[in-house]
Amino acid sequence: MVSVDCHLHLGVVPSQIPEWWLTEMYRPYGGGALANYDGQWIVDLLDRSGVDVGLVQGGDMRRTTFSPDHPAEHDVFVPNDYTAEQVALFPDRLKGVAVIDPIRDMGAALEELDRCVNELDFRALKLLGSYLHFSPNDRRLDPIYEKCIELGIPAHFFTGWTPIIMARLENADPVQLDEVGRRFRDLKVIISMADPWIDQCILLVAKHPNFHGDMYHYAELGPEPLFEVLDRFRSLSALDRVLYGSNNSDKVRVGRAEATVPDVYRSVNRVARERGAEPFTEEQMAAIMGGSAARLYGLGG
Repeated sequence: MVSVDCHLHLGVVPSQIPEWWLTEMYRPYGGGALANYDGQWIVDLLDRSGVDVGLVQGGDMRRTTFSPDHPAEHDVFVPNDYTAEQVALFPDRLKGVAVIDPIRDMGAALEELDRCVNELDFRALKLLGSYLHFSPNDRRLDPIYEKCIELGIPAHFFTGWTPIIMARLENADPVQLDEVGRRFRDLKVIISMADPWIDQCILLVAKHPNFHGDMYHYAELGPEPLFEVLDRFRSLSALDRVLYGSNNSDKVRVGRAEATVPDVYRSVNRVARERGAEPFTEEQMAAIMGGSAARLYGLGG
């Protein structure tokens, strides 16, 4: 069965992403390299992790990007055409995810989304509400949701905490997606699960049959917290809608036995045995690592 990473970012510093942005992003984690994330970098990551296919996205935050210390460097803009160029270099390994700013120009956003799917073969839409200062249940987004249903693609929402100061945490609360799920029952939704709303994300996925959980938050955690959240999904009959995501990470904390992020997933049954809990089947783990994503994104395999 194909393995899939649903959460990967492209971007070149400083032409597409200002250096101050990445410095601010990694400050709570002790800093980080100002890397250029092009298609080759992503494929190398997939190879190190033993993953077959990655869903890659750019970003358009031109309307809201701001730092008072860098007033002339206000754009975070990784165009969808750049994503398409990188995907074209590795068509068997990478699939595109459209990123648009619907508040900037709704008509243009709808046209761009249609182009990305029908001309560039992108497989999903990513919506960055906290960065772009809108909430998921903002009625202005209804045409976007209707277009996603028409195109048959999932809408992937960033929710949760981010170190970027200009981002609005109040727009990142996943509970606002409950209204979206009630009003658009045919909309396929992916929730990026992150603090401080992990429990809310789990319950939303369990409640709405078309909701899925992007597990990127667990890419740098150990198998113990991963086991706990997967066990909760299993108890609510929602394990088949859990998706593996890495957020460009193959990091393993000092002192771990695991060498790659997928190794952490392979270690959850060790935790299950230690706790006297039911292990996950090979079929369940294969679905998490790519089977469910393959169905959702139309990847086959």
